[in-house]
Amino acid sequence: MTKIKINSIKNVDNLIKLTIDKVQLLNDPVLYVKARKDETYSLKITPQEITGDGVAFVIDATTLSPMNLYYDLLLEYVGADGVVEAQALSAKSSFQRLSTNIFNLKHQSVEHTKHSYVVTEYFAAGGVLAFQVREKDCYDTNTAKFKEFVACLCMPFVYWYYRDTKLIYEKFSNYARDNSFYYFSYVQKHVPNNHLFYVIRKDSPDLKNVLPYKKHIVYFMSLKHLILIMASKYFIASETKMHAYAWRHNQSVFKFLINRKPFVFLQHGVLGLKQVPHAFFADDKMNHADLFITSSKVEKKIVTDFLGYKTKNVVVTGLARWDNPRREKKQKKIFVMPTWRVQLEFLDDEQFLKSDFYQAYSKLLHSDKIKKILSESGYTLHFMMHPKFVRFEKYFQSDDDLIKVMHQSEISIDRELKSSELLITDYSSITWDALYYGIPVLLFQFDQEEYEKLQGSYLDFNQDLTGLIVKNSSSLLDQIGKFFNGAEVVNVSSYQQKYFDYIDQHNSQRINKAVQRWEKGYPFESMFKKIVSKVAKKVFGKSHSYE
Repeated sequence: MTKIKINSIKNVDNLIKLTIDKVQLLNDPVLYVKARKDETYSLKITPQEITGDGVAFVIDATTLSPMNLYYDLLLEYVGADGVVEAQALSAKSSFQRLSTNIFNLKHQSVEHTKHSYVVTEYFAAGGVLAFQVREKDCYDTNTAKFKEFVACLCMPFVYWYYRDTKLIYEKFSNYARDNSFYYFSYVQKHVPNNHLFYVIRKDSPDLKNVLPYKKHIVYFMSLKHLILIMASKYFIASETKMHAYAWRHNQSVFKFLINRKPFVFLQHGVLGLKQVPHAFFADDKMNHADLFITSSKVEKKIVTDFLGYKTKNVVVTGLARWDNPRREKKQKKIFVMPTWRVQLEFLDDEQFLKSDFYQAYSKLLHSDKIKKILSESGYTLHFMMHPKFVRFEKYFQSDDDLIKVMHQSEISIDRELKSSELLITDYSSITWDALYYGIPVLLFQFDQEEYEKLQGSYLDFNQDLTGLIVKNSSSLLDQIGKFFNGAEVVNVSSYQQKYFDYIDQHNSQRINKAVQRWEKGYPFESMFKKIVSKVAKKVFGKSHSYE
């Protein structure tokens, strides 16, 4: 099938004008702007004009709802056989694709409900056109763009000095409390003359954690950070490569280079209870891990069987944060921390309050029975929302002094967990941390059927984790009551033996040895060499290698 190519893209006064090649036998063309997550936000646009040069469509940028982050563009038309067909729109040349993606030339600002958003056109995998609608932030300013320009100018002069640098970071480059931080700390203490730099925001609540290693700190989106994005040898992190740069700024030279950096994935949590997006798969060209750290043979099998990694690219070491030597004094406390739900992520407040998720946990926190159990036992209950749902915290307040809503900005999850005697979650990977620390866990899976349909799991809940699962509020309260009466509601040691290869404080050491082995065998090639090789291939018609 002949590709339908885009001749031009113009952005003027909230209007996006696309002109595509006029393909023979293209009857009744309609542009389908398909919302990637929720098709109720999709649009169908009829041609503004059809000429001998092509077909033009005009899209009002304000009609692209920010409730949907990405939109794919398809051309629907009636084929020669009378059947309606749909085909993606492709870049007419590599130059058009690269200039649009790298230099962010095609974008504009729109207003929605008193918030400013950026509508950006970009060419996705396969060179097909898509739109992104994201909220405007401080990195959309001319000052930020000028800093990036200066970094590009400085790069050739400092590359050789920084070429052995490695960058490490956590979620949004805003924290230092997870696997990245504990591995970074290990390297600073045990590996002399290392070139590992921690990326963190200046206003991070965890900045104090990394200040003892001040010479190895790089402030997020500083000039030095931007230079190191370009010059560094590889990234190593507990989050994807996207967290090393301004969030969802997908069109820039820095994002282009980030996508091509080798990557060691320390993981945020243990795989098993929640299927991960395709970005984590081995065949994702931009985001895949070149070395994947796991906690056990069970998890390694998940990574090879479901995510498609080769055995040599997956190592069993344990998670770095389990090396945290800090012991927390046990409190008579239950820690409740549910994970997020894919179907709730973009809901407004009114929609969220109608969800089964809100109803279930609100009912638990306001239950007369839980209040009575806590009062009689002398226990407290601490409730914490997943970071993706922090904006809904205000709806989970309790009028009981024994029930408190905790914030991650106030206390780390690790400290909150270690000081608790019982964890209640649902599908969160915090389950594995609790079991590793010897803390009983109850999985409150009132929506198990819906969760498996929309999100999915790599384990069989009712076979692999049957002793942990409760499916309704009544059963959960009964289990809590039994726990307070001294009953063993969970056989923790049996789960430890099944799901962990190591229970010690040498995880970071094993990770470091694995990283060193991987680094010795990986065929690193600088971006400069790659560019020269590509140019040589085009000029001379063959590949040139440079030693």
